[in-house]
Amino acid sequence: MKPPRPYARPLTPADLPEEVRALLDDIPLQEPPQQGRTSRVAFTRDARGDPVVLKRSVGPHLEVIRREHHALCTLYPLGVPVPEPLLFLERPTSFGREGWLVTRRLLGTTLETALRTELDHALRVSLLRDFGAALARLHRTLPPTDFGSFDWLENVLTITNSLNPTTDVVQQWRIRNEQPTPVATALIHGDLFLDNVMTADGRVTGLIDWAFADVGDPRYDVAVA
Repeated sequence: MKPPRPYARPLTPADLPEEVRALLDDIPLQEPPQQGRTSRVAFTRDARGDPVVLKRSVGPHLEVIRREHHALCTLYPLGVPVPEPLLFLERPTSFGREGWLVTRRLLGTTLETALRTELDHALRVSLLRDFGAALARLHRTLPPTDFGSFDWLENVLTITNSLNPTTDVVQQWRIRNEQPTPVATALIHGDLFLDNVMTADGRVTGLIDWAFADVGDPRYDVAVA
């Protein structure tokens, strides 16, 4: 009989490491309907009642949550609009090595949802302008000299292969050999789909899911968004 998959059922407080439970209030875990491909996500509150996010990654996806923790610890002190990291730990399990990340939760609505549901054209334009301004501030932020990959593009392709082993090799050849005119590198989010942009009261309040942050081509963020 095959062992159960690590994400085959909802998370419960009993699944949490002792160090994680010690941070939290005694309330149920709420899992959003849309889950990422590399982490299990749940919302809850800490012992003070403040909203927090739990992320759990297992086995081959552990490196993704490690990268996100490193990015948050590096960028939060710089004033980049990232969730505050609270705890990260790893432990062995029957499914492989497991990582847990706890951060503050950025409340509000994703930019994707806000643009889809907002009927006022002027407010939609205002949201997009605010997003553009937030992205420009990110790209102007100077990262520490030890942050980022030596070869950003090669790193992106390596990660893509690890997460999507069937990636088209012809497409990868074109990406490597038909690059646009180079521009100055900048601090980039690296996964800037609009559901990773949080909004509240008509303003962009922060960005989430920082596992692919790097120093690379800022046009990549614009293209993904």
